[in-house]
Amino acid sequence: MSAPAHSRIPTPGDLARSQNARNATPAPAPVADPEHTRTPDTVLEETAGTPATAAGEEAAPPRPLYEPRTLTAKEAIAPGVLADTEVFRRTFRYALTTSTLPAHARLVAYDLLFRANFMSGRIGAQHQPDTERLAEATGLTEGQASVALQVLHTRGWLAYRPATTRPDGTNTRRLYDLVIPALDLERARARRYLRQQ
Repeated sequence: MSAPAHSRIPTPGDLARSQNARNATPAPAPVADPEHTRTPDTVLEETAGTPATAAGEEAAPPRPLYEPRTLTAKEAIAPGVLADTEVFRRTFRYALTTSTLPAHARLVAYDLLFRANFMSGRIGAQHQPDTERLAEATGLTEGQASVALQVLHTRGWLAYRPATTRPDGTNTRRLYDLVIPALDLERARARRYLRQQ
């Protein structure tokens, strides 16, 4: 003997559906609009004879694409000069993202970027990390952090300040600042221009 079938308890959704069904009215038939019944061929025929600009007006010349300057090998790794409208931190991040630096060097560069001044890239003496602090912050070994600093310096992303002599005759620790190589800056500007286009 089978169990008796229980009727399903209605839910609020069932009630809403039944009310919508009762209140539904048939949609009015669409009115034929001659503007919307034109075929693509008709539109092409109508616009074929109309000039793109009004009479007497000249078409604006196409805007030229941004062309990076041609740089010598020495100029390519020299620090690039930012325009007045460019913020160092934003430009550095964009150029770093599109660069060919190895992953460890990028990781160290990102850590240094947030220690540096966001407008100039200068890292204050109190914010200069040694390799031990860099290794702790990035998860690298001290050796990897040291190699990453060397890669950043040789590729032109890190500029060392001249060492100064203390009154007692000892030299201060060599300090460094972040810079953007001129070649990478030109490439970043070209990519940004194309994205804006």
